[in-house]
Amino acid sequence: MGHLGFLSRLFDYSELKVQIAAFWGMISSILLSIPEQFMGISASLFVLLFIIMITDYITGLRASKKEGKTFISKKGLGWVFKLGSYIVFLSVSFHIRKEIILNEVEFLVWPMKLIHFYILIHIFYWELKSVDENFERLGYSIRILKILDVLFLSIKESIAKKIKNV
Repeated sequence: MGHLGFLSRLFDYSELKVQIAAFWGMISSILLSIPEQFMGISASLFVLLFIIMITDYITGLRASKKEGKTFISKKGLGWVFKLGSYIVFLSVSFHIRKEIILNEVEFLVWPMKLIHFYILIHIFYWELKSVDENFERLGYSIRILKILDVLFLSIKESIAKKIKNV
């Protein structure tokens, strides 16, 4: 029976290695169980968003370490709330779209699709901007989003002018 002693360590959740393995196991099972469409977006797009968010988290931790700041678990928990809020926004806009289609309010289908798409683009923009800022804090001046910043602001101003003129 001595040769089965490793089994007790596999289920000892006080060990950091077991906690890390459990976390990555949970993440991989969630990613593998995502259906082809998830909240109105493709699963691959959702996985891409998740990877960008992980990159943002890791680069933020490295930048904080470089600046000599201590890691606060509340900030790490904020990442979970951020992901949850993104899922809620996407889910709400997707379910509103479904209700519009079920109730056959055809003239609202395209505006809701555009709103849903805008929410998705805005989330990606926020996350990529945060990654870009973290890289700058690390000393890498990539400025990937400079063009997107200019484009985003011009589109935002254009929409604001159209709304003001209505």
